[in-house]
Amino acid sequence: MIRNSGARQIADIFRMVPGMLVGYHYGHSPAVTYQGLGTEFQRQLQVLIDGRSVFIPSFGGIPWSNLPLLLEDIERVEVTRGPNAVTYGSNAFLATINIITRHSAEDIGTKISVTHDFDKDKETKDLYLRLGNQYGDLDWKITAGLEQDDGYVDHDSKLLKKLNLRTDFLTAYNQFWTIQAGINKSTFNRGDGGASNLYRDENTSNIYQNLKWEMLQDTVTTTVQLSHTTQDVEDQFVSAPLNQALDEEFPDFNSFFSTLDDITTDINYDRLSSRTDFEIYQNRSLLNNLNLVYGASFRKDNVESFYLFNDYDEHNITTNRLFSSLEWKYLEDFIIDVGFMLEDSTVIDKEYSSRLSLIKKIGNRHSLRLVSSTAKRNPVLYEIIGDTQFNLELPDGLLPFNEVPVIIWSASDKLIPETIKSEEIGLFSEFFKRQLTTDIKLFHYKITDQLNDVTMSAMDPATGITQQFNSVENNGSTTVYGVEASFNFSPQHKNYRLYGGVSRVNVDSSDSNNQDSFPELTGFIGGHVNITTNQQLSTSIYYVDEMSWLDNSTLLDGYIKLDARYQYTLNKKHNTQLEIIGYNLYEEFSEYVKIGSQKRSLLMRISSRF
Repeated sequence: MIRNSGARQIADIFRMVPGMLVGYHYGHSPAVTYQGLGTEFQRQLQVLIDGRSVFIPSFGGIPWSNLPLLLEDIERVEVTRGPNAVTYGSNAFLATINIITRHSAEDIGTKISVTHDFDKDKETKDLYLRLGNQYGDLDWKITAGLEQDDGYVDHDSKLLKKLNLRTDFLTAYNQFWTIQAGINKSTFNRGDGGASNLYRDENTSNIYQNLKWEMLQDTVTTTVQLSHTTQDVEDQFVSAPLNQALDEEFPDFNSFFSTLDDITTDINYDRLSSRTDFEIYQNRSLLNNLNLVYGASFRKDNVESFYLFNDYDEHNITTNRLFSSLEWKYLEDFIIDVGFMLEDSTVIDKEYSSRLSLIKKIGNRHSLRLVSSTAKRNPVLYEIIGDTQFNLELPDGLLPFNEVPVIIWSASDKLIPETIKSEEIGLFSEFFKRQLTTDIKLFHYKITDQLNDVTMSAMDPATGITQQFNSVENNGSTTVYGVEASFNFSPQHKNYRLYGGVSRVNVDSSDSNNQDSFPELTGFIGGHVNITTNQQLSTSIYYVDEMSWLDNSTLLDGYIKLDARYQYTLNKKHNTQLEIIGYNLYEEFSEYVKIGSQKRSLLMRISSRF
């Protein structure tokens, strides 16, 4: 499905999951959420790559464009729609995405792929190169990639350079090691041309190392994983004159600032964050019908950012977690699964999450499931101790004070985690000798103690100036219920395949912005057909109802996204393929902000293996 979609960006593949929403704030800033409450820095979604969390510890979100991951290296993606903190921790709130890359032994040899836009005036170009080999029990591969495009609107282009190394080897008959490392370097065009948001380049490097050890025994499997991730963002500049903006911010001064010489300030968006994560767990078979999974993890997040915290100190959060899950095959056709997680953090008191699921097989075709689960979403560092402000220096003697602090954000120290309680009834069915599968679920969940952005005001004691600024507080709740359904039809002859899904929700929220972030109806349908032994045609249609993103608050019209891909195999021995890929063929549309739209485009891709 991933390959046939023709997707260029990792985020785009989630359009093929019922209820998942994808939007691009800018050409280099995709956002992904489940059903609603979406922002560019989504804090209610957990994303892992080979078990390694890539959630940003400073102000949340997933750096989709900055991930040291190439789309071509993905083996499969597991998506848990609904809370699953018992397995993945506190941020597994609305949903969890687990991206699994391919084993080195699957990629022996060389592969190269080149993608380019048919429009000569556009800068869209991708390059992918993979080298892999094998020495005895050791398999290794190196992958490199380059992605470049000019975005949607003026000055939102990107340039990405990625390099990854993976080795898999067997040191004993039952012990397996995996070593991974990678780096992503990006240059994003930022800014809107305003005095405090000049056009500029932002340079980011994202580096990771991952070590995994597995030992398989008769009734016990033990896994130990240690990972480290560092993200370094460089973005500093001097503002243009702020005089007019200051007069608008402080109207009581009667255009006083416009009479002064140009007032500027240094703006420092630099930030450095790192995460060290250690996890150990065992899967133990106690009896023929009883399985137990239990483990523990330790995580430490460090963040330095003058913009976020108004200091040059290193701030950190340490999180410890104990988790377990017991699966009991009570009868031949009835399974009970109970899970529990206890988490302790330096910024939040001890908390727990739980899950209970019952699965009943009905004949040979159907499986009925009942699931009840709870989860928490902890505040990120920025929500707890964030302090964003700029100090403007004034000429001596004009006012009793020489500095004017302009406050943008001030955190709250009285926050508690958000809580979600969810129930679902699902039916999974198989027909026509398992060639057709369907899944239907009815669900209901309620989020309480929601962490919502609010506008506050306070007087600065040094200047006597009262200012408005943003903050966050626990207020209100959101209740969601609805139905989701999906199908997959893959006949045995494999000449074609069809799949699709739909999600319909009804939302009641105490906050109108939260309510508007849920489109009432979303859906997709896609598939491919082998025209001849050398030719394949695939297409996908994605529909989203009227909605808005929380950090934009602009109600967007519903839209239809139609993509198509034609593939011709030039050489079967080397799997040399020519692809023509068309995006947004039905209409141009706005999916995040109205100033930027998804336009029609046509790309050509050539790939080959040796």
